[in-house]
Formats: sequence, structure tokens, C-alpha cells
Amino acid sequence: MSMIDSRSVDSQFKFLVANQEGGEGILKCFACGSCTARCPEMQVKPSWNPRVIIRKAILGLKDEVLNSEFLWICSAHSRCLDKCPQKVNVKQVMNAVRNTRLLDEYMNNLNEKKPDHVLDPNLKYAIVNDPDGKDLYECFSCGTCTAGCPERELDPMYSSRKVIKQVVVGLKEPVFENKFVEICSMHHRCFTECPQGVEIPKLMNAIRNLAIKEGYQRIHE
Repeated sequence: MSMIDSRSVDSQFKFLVANQEGGEGILKCFACGSCTARCPEMQVKPSWNPRVIIRKAILGLKDEVLNSEFLWICSAHSRCLDKCPQKVNVKQVMNAVRNTRLLDEYMNNLNEKKPDHVLDPNLKYAIVNDPDGKDLYECFSCGTCTAGCPERELDPMYSSRKVIKQVVVGLKEPVFENKFVEICSMHHRCFTECPQGVEIPKLMNAIRNLAIKEGYQRIHE
């Protein structure tokens, strides 16, 4: 790691991550490297290093962490968890960092324009509590589902990836208003291609269930 410029350090970043669900493990890590030694992603690309990402997060190198490819690559193999002496779940920590990035992007957008919607931080928890929504946290927004989605032939703006990102951020109204939630079909092309095995149709069903439960009604055109 090169010399750190103190002006680029965010001393509160590790606490932002720790406050996200699953992110509390970041404060237990003492950078022993057990996770790195067991990481299959490093066999593909040596720079995909969980130890380095966590260490940078602890040091407060927010921009470097949020721009890392590894956030989107980390998978749920749990080999690192099995060997970690502190039982840090790297997968959950990476999920927490991704959530922090999504919130950071949203807050930056708020600084540029007047917010159109109010954030609901409990939206993602409500979705996960539905049996059909349990895979939400497994998604790392790679876009494979969107790329192979036949609904996009009807409208290029239909995007399952966009819906999931909005759920994680807490944009309830845009999620409930998104027409893709209603038209998502059971072709399962996204499921067979998803590297995490996320069943998008079930996630959309969980969103519909929540919308109905909360009395949301779409005005059909």
C-alpha cells in the first residue's frame, strides 16, 4: 500500500459500514490474511484481495474501497469464514460496503437536486422477511439478469438490477411504481445465468406482496 494522504481519509467510514446489516464484522478483523489465503477470486485476479479491502476500510480510505471491483465479485463460498479466527463473514461485510456505496451515491444525488422521494431504510428488511425475498442480499448488482431479460425487448428501461438497487437504498415509491415489478415473468433465464443463483421472479413477487400488504394501488393506464 502506498503512502496515505491524510486529507483523503474518512475516519468514520468503518463505522458506516459496521452500522449496515452484516457489516459489524469489519471491526473484528485484525488483518491476519486467512481470508485472502482461502479466497478463490484471487486465483482469477490477484488484486481481488478481501484483506486489502477491509484494511483500507478500517484506515478510512473510502474512495478506494467504494471503487474496488472486489465488492461486486465476492461470492458466498464461505471458505474465508471457515478459516477466519475472528469469524468475520467477508461476504456480509462486502454486502455492507456495497450498501454504503449505494447510499453514498444517493446522498450525492441529493446534493445536486431536490429529492423526489423519501428513503425508507426498512424496505429491504421487509422484502427479505418474505420467503420469496430471501435472496436479496445475495445480489451484487452485476447486471447479468438485466442483460438476459426478455422483457427489455418490450422496453429497454425495464431493469431488474435497477429495482434491486432501489430496494437496497430504500426508494419504496419508485420500486412500487416500477412497471417491471408487475410484468416480470417466470422464464428463469436470469436465474440460470446469475452467478449468485438469485431468483429474480421471486424477488419481484416479494415486492408485489409488500405493495399489496401496504395498500399500494397502481393506476393502470
